[in-house]
Amino acid sequence: MDETRRKQVITLTSDWGQHDYYCGVLKGSLLSSVTNAQIIDITHDIPSFNINSAAFIVKNSFSSFPSGTIHLVLVNSDSNQLSRLLAFSYNNHFFIIPDNGMIGLMFSTPPELVFAIESDSISSFESASMFVKAAKSLANGVELEKIGKKTAEYEQRISLRATIDESVISGSIIYIDSYRNAITNISRNLFERVGQNRAYNIFVQSNHNKVSKLSNSYNEVEQGELLALFNSANLLEVAIRNGYASELLNLKVGGVVRVNFG
Repeated sequence: MDETRRKQVITLTSDWGQHDYYCGVLKGSLLSSVTNAQIIDITHDIPSFNINSAAFIVKNSFSSFPSGTIHLVLVNSDSNQLSRLLAFSYNNHFFIIPDNGMIGLMFSTPPELVFAIESDSISSFESASMFVKAAKSLANGVELEKIGKKTAEYEQRISLRATIDESVISGSIIYIDSYRNAITNISRNLFERVGQNRAYNIFVQSNHNKVSKLSNSYNEVEQGELLALFNSANLLEVAIRNGYASELLNLKVGGVVRVNFG
């Protein structure tokens, strides 16, 4: 395909849900403004205002898209009295997000340059219009410097990290997926570095919920049995085979998952 006619991939992540007209307005506006747009929905089912969930999903999905993809993250996007967006490039992808702290949650190393897009309007749908205008500019090859003003003053939040000592990793549940599996902030690398091939017990929010062997797949245990494995994001995940772990064990985001070695 002629590169000049290549589709401009634009992804959408929002907390708008699927049942209102908001997504339709946004998509229609994008297609009207960006003539070669290929719009991909990552998800519109982020819990309302939950920037932690949004950051987790975008962080673990953006790199699967082609270089040059424009990612629009519209979660808690009208939280500021004056709508303010941030635009930046990261690993050859473009991002347009609200100035609500998501950058620190999405990336352990912040982007080198961040540009603020300001608006004096406080209308309820102004932020969506700002997203569309910024996406159109990027799709047309306009440089970030001409879309917004370089800034180092933006809201930053830091992801909750697992803590360690010689024989214990104390982590937290950071995400509950659609199968009600609990994903933690304990990475495979951290587990192996602290564990050093020692025996271990994984305690899930309670000493009563214990796993002593990692699985490679969900079907390695009996139906209804608790299991733990490292998922495609290389994060420790807790599940129940053919069951809903978070509901059956009352697991919630922020719940403690502890690994004892030795």
